[in-house]
Amino acid sequence: MTSWTKELDEAADLATKAGYWHVVLFYMLCALAAIPTSFLVFSQVFTNATPEHWCAPIPELETLELPDELVRNLTVPHNEGVFEGCRAYTLDLKVLMEELGDYAEERSVLVREGNALRVVSSKQLVPATGQERELQISRAVDAIIKARSENTSSCSCGWRFSTEHYQRTLVTEFSLVCDEDWLPRTGNTLFWVGSIFGNLVFGWMSDRSGRRPTILLMILLEVPLAIAAAFPNNYWTYVALRIAGGLFFPALYQQPFILALELMPPRSRTYTGIVVGMLFASGMCLLALLAYAVKDWFYLSLATSLPFIVLYGYYWLIPESPRWLVSRGRIAEAEKVFRNLAKKNGIDLPRGFLLEIHKKVKEEDAETEVTMLRNVNGNISGFPDPADKDDFVDRRISNMLTFKPDFTRIPDSDEPKGENLERIIAHEVAEIVNKKARLKKERESIRDDVLKEEDGITEESHLNTDAKQKATQTEPYKSPANTLRRKSLQLVNKIFIRDGEEYDVENKRMDDENSEGDCKASPLDVFRYPNIRKKFFLLTFNWVAIGVVYNSLSYNTPNLGVDDYLAFFIGGVVELPSYFMAWRCMDRFGRRWVLCVFTHVGGLACLSCVFVPEAWPWITVVLAMLGRLFIAASFAVFYVQIGELLPTVLRAQAMGASSFIAGLGLLACPYIVHLATYARSLPLIVMGVLSIMAGVTSLFLPETLNQPLPQTLGDGEMFGRDFKLLSCVDKRRSSVKDLE
Repeated sequence: MTSWTKELDEAADLATKAGYWHVVLFYMLCALAAIPTSFLVFSQVFTNATPEHWCAPIPELETLELPDELVRNLTVPHNEGVFEGCRAYTLDLKVLMEELGDYAEERSVLVREGNALRVVSSKQLVPATGQERELQISRAVDAIIKARSENTSSCSCGWRFSTEHYQRTLVTEFSLVCDEDWLPRTGNTLFWVGSIFGNLVFGWMSDRSGRRPTILLMILLEVPLAIAAAFPNNYWTYVALRIAGGLFFPALYQQPFILALELMPPRSRTYTGIVVGMLFASGMCLLALLAYAVKDWFYLSLATSLPFIVLYGYYWLIPESPRWLVSRGRIAEAEKVFRNLAKKNGIDLPRGFLLEIHKKVKEEDAETEVTMLRNVNGNISGFPDPADKDDFVDRRISNMLTFKPDFTRIPDSDEPKGENLERIIAHEVAEIVNKKARLKKERESIRDDVLKEEDGITEESHLNTDAKQKATQTEPYKSPANTLRRKSLQLVNKIFIRDGEEYDVENKRMDDENSEGDCKASPLDVFRYPNIRKKFFLLTFNWVAIGVVYNSLSYNTPNLGVDDYLAFFIGGVVELPSYFMAWRCMDRFGRRWVLCVFTHVGGLACLSCVFVPEAWPWITVVLAMLGRLFIAASFAVFYVQIGELLPTVLRAQAMGASSFIAGLGLLACPYIVHLATYARSLPLIVMGVLSIMAGVTSLFLPETLNQPLPQTLGDGEMFGRDFKLLSCVDKRRSSVKDLE
């Protein structure tokens, strides 16, 4: 099987065996995936925050300049120190003016009526000075008590907002409370609507046009949109800009992660998800510190967007994914990426080294096939000649797109399962080796016939032509439309291609001779292969469940009953050890069981909040943070797992489609958090149930620890077909891998 998996792994090892540039590049990609996205998605926790608010007093009381706390106690209903936010006592203005008549004076006000101006006289209360001020305050208290009724009304004069935690937010800027308190929740939800469609667009673009141009295009568009969100003239303008920015959030998180995963050697793949997660948590901590220092939504918006202008420098720094290039048949460009990476690491790799590795791997695979069973006179002893058998066993990478996903075989005997499986494998190996021997004889015979009959076409040459056509089934028909599409993609790519990366004649020849066809795949291929389809649906459900729980826990910070900045900062700090814990555990125990245990512990921690009285908020905070610790660790494990289970030719598109569906689930996050208005523990109950469900489904996915990264659809379909539900990591195999 020539899927280039071993070759790319070995080439990555050679290019990174010394030096430090690949480490710098790795952290730059992880930082790009984590820090801007953490600011983008969670800044609205603070910009859309709703401070404590109450009804503003009537204008007549405003002129007295009474202390705000005194006026609120007298005019706003409250119960045990909790004030109504949308209702106030009704005041009889006539009674109030009679009681405070000594402090009222006649004032004339100029009022415009149509095109004319008219002077209107009215009585207004004025504050006293000196010792008379204390008497005025005392009389005002008695007058308000006497003038108010027990009936309440809505806030007709606007609202007052507490400035203890926030100087200014979008809620205070546009008075988004009471009848309009649904707007901030809707704005948060619509942000995720934008992300839903961005997943599909950029996932498709990444697998079609490449990782590098997709990342650069997202940076080019996202930075100015984030800056523009600081200058809305109304709230709906802000929402529109957030929707446009949301288009890039998941893809900006995924694509650098995918590029880092595909660029780094196998030993570094586990670190990718861990480092991305740790930097994401660091970004959340930094966001909490910035919000606490600024306390104004406008300056916070600028502080979390303007610095990312430096991201335009990535144009000169990041390369294309060599795995993606190989999957498109561009072998020469993939080799050039490795050679450039090695050169910056101080390593000199010769031209053509990737082909040498490819030839060596093919020879080793052929020797392995032959030495498995003794070959007698060109055929495997003990097995019949496969001439009468179906040709579906020829599962080379060149037949990837015609790969038949149904491999079900009914055994003809009652042999034990293990022996029967070994016999099937032996039959397949025998058929492959025998077929190679038969084709070799046919080629030699055809060559002789061609030399004898230069002007004729024999029956054997017809067979040879059919065999060649079958061996290149994946090469697309060069229709005019397809050619036009290829040329347009080349034009787009030239915008993002640096100097010297265009094809030369030798590179073109190298690609034509060594590529296995233009290995394209579409999102529909996910559903054509039963094993890939099953894994896709399970991964998607886990993404929905873990994503909803993680984001709901982050947005639920203001409902925990403690300071918003402190709770959010603690949440970010708690996540840092979670990624280290996830890294150590999944390196030792694999992905499946670690994900199962983490999600169960996190879910039980959330459910335990049901038994905590609301008078003990810090107990709820501790349990919620414990849940967040394990859910963040679960997300780190899951992100590594999904990248390792999906094949390269479909990885970005499948992750985009899965993230699209997960985005639909994330629409519910603001409303799950809103359940806290009925009971503080209600959102945590929903999160706990979802987390436990994700833990159960994770056991139905195969283990990926110490397994090669699937490159083709055939690799993806065969990966994990026969794993057992309760199986664990083979420690003996793991130790051998570590020694290697």
